[in-house]
Amino acid sequence: VLGAGIVPEALRVRVALLGSFTVEPFVPFLRIEGARAGLWLEPYVAPYAQYMLELLNRDSGLYRHAPQVTFVLLDDDVLSDMRWASGEPPDASTLAAELVHPVCDALSAFRSAGSGIVVMNDLVAMRQDVTGTFAFRSNRSATQLLAHANDLLQSELGRHEGSYLFPLSDVVSQLGRAHAFNYRTHYMGHVSWSDALMAEVARRYAGIAAAAVGQTTKCIVLDLDNTLWGGVLGELGAEGIAIGPQRPGREFLDFQRQLLELNQLGILLAVCSKNNEGEALHVLREHPDCLVREQHVAAHRINWRDKATNLAELASELNIGLAHMLFIDDSPHERAWVRQQLPEVVVPDPPADPSWYAAWLPTLPSLTVLRHTAEDARRTQQYHEERERKRLSLEVHSQEDFLRALQLRVQIEPVTSTSIERVAQLLAKTNQFNLTTRRHDATTLRRHIASGSWRVYTMRVTDRFGDFGLTGVAIAVAGPERWHLDSFLMSCRVIGKSVESALLAAIARDARRAGAHELTAEFIDSGRNAPASELLPAHGFTRRDDGLFVRTLDDGGPAWPDWITDGTRTTHNDSGITAVPRGVPA
Repeated sequence: VLGAGIVPEALRVRVALLGSFTVEPFVPFLRIEGARAGLWLEPYVAPYAQYMLELLNRDSGLYRHAPQVTFVLLDDDVLSDMRWASGEPPDASTLAAELVHPVCDALSAFRSAGSGIVVMNDLVAMRQDVTGTFAFRSNRSATQLLAHANDLLQSELGRHEGSYLFPLSDVVSQLGRAHAFNYRTHYMGHVSWSDALMAEVARRYAGIAAAAVGQTTKCIVLDLDNTLWGGVLGELGAEGIAIGPQRPGREFLDFQRQLLELNQLGILLAVCSKNNEGEALHVLREHPDCLVREQHVAAHRINWRDKATNLAELASELNIGLAHMLFIDDSPHERAWVRQQLPEVVVPDPPADPSWYAAWLPTLPSLTVLRHTAEDARRTQQYHEERERKRLSLEVHSQEDFLRALQLRVQIEPVTSTSIERVAQLLAKTNQFNLTTRRHDATTLRRHIASGSWRVYTMRVTDRFGDFGLTGVAIAVAGPERWHLDSFLMSCRVIGKSVESALLAAIARDARRAGAHELTAEFIDSGRNAPASELLPAHGFTRRDDGLFVRTLDDGGPAWPDWITDGTRTTHNDSGITAVPRGVPA
């Protein structure tokens, strides 16, 4: 508690631990790993083995804590106790359903009425099955029961947004069963996990907590020589570097595959290398065995300047905060320099042997991905499109001419079941153009939408060069005389294109139609959202003594920019969601 008062709200994460075994010894590990990830974790530990009651009872400490992440930790005692409850083990598939369905029903009840995301581990046998190789021939064996239970868990949790299956079996296989479990403390106080297992799980849990509040890597910045490929390009030439289906070279190929997997999930790739630009780009474009191509790279700095300067320029070009960049370089000297000059950048130490690169990369907590949307898959392409917009801006004479030349089109709609995860993603990670930086999760959004207390707007933007995707969100609390903006935010990709005026105009139009005469809003300074500070004054809002911004709607409210085409949109009214034809006057 000593340092809690000086920790910014954006770095605080409320977590809950619900276990079938004693989990209190896990808390110090989790706090330490949270601190290493730059987070202040505020844990709630449920009473011993009361995870079902905590999930189902809305008066429980779990609900009062309102966690952003709830971790459910189960050991295989829950299986073995049920398996031998009647003396003779029953059919494995039947027993697996008797365990999994009630747990998943309880998780579903909490998701609908509680808060945040829920993460439950798969079930791992603490001991080897005594029946050995015969286990898979018996539908009553412990091995069959474990397999059925995990298959069912994966199926059930996969059906519900906001629920995740943590691969504890992967961590145990990494450590080995003998090192992952402590049989002595298991029988003394039902502390099943060893210190080694608690440390590794805590490290990964910290990555999940960071991802839940948007504190993760958005861009991996890569060195080239002895990082993306083996050898020094300037000395060996394109034909001499190590990359390809055989060793040496296969290890770099597998590393590139891992990078492309992350790129498909929306994590950008950039290059920062001391090389001759033409030679390096030739490899990315033409080398027959190179998998990471120029089109996969959102931006690059290939020159002979110092890498800290280049990294700062890349962050500016991509409009990404330094804290969301991860720098991978085989050189200890380069890593030390970047850490000294840019302490916000995440700079891990890669293995000395490149053979371990592909196994090492997935262990980095800041690369945890919880959501994947259509916008994520197009992110690199969107940066290439942005370069075309910058070329256009050099050809016109004014900002308004530039905006008109873009042929902007904005579509504003209520949130839907298919867009709510993208909305939750933007609320979690948007820091710059964000009036309040309130972090509402999908569960909270659904609850308020169902009650009718919130009207959640989404904004999609396209122009002549491409589709920005769903890049704006606003939450309005509708009253009879006044509407209040709880949240208003946009992706950095559409900053400076005046689309925020269109979103405000659409909300004002709906508010007037509902009979409201005022629109109110707040600006809460997070230390990172300065780009949003002038939004309200620029659109006719005046600040009262209590800090609230007020805008009358009697004059029509904020105007829709005439250089933006209003795409077909829908709006809310008292009878539900109704389509509003383009061009209908307010």
